[in-house]
Amino acid sequence: MSYGWATVFTLAAWFAGLVIDVNVRVGDLGLRTVLPVIVMGCCVMKYIKGNSK
Repeated sequence: MSYGWATVFTLAAWFAGLVIDVNVRVGDLGLRTVLPVIVMGCCVMKYIKGNSK
């Protein structure tokens, strides 16, 4: 996992959270913040797993 892919996935998660927050009328769910954090955490864990070999 390189920095470029991590950036692409994080921006895609931010955009998906933005779209979901705008279209769901429940209120501000905070998905613009939560989804990119989760995705970046997954990218970091994948990077750590790949380097331990």
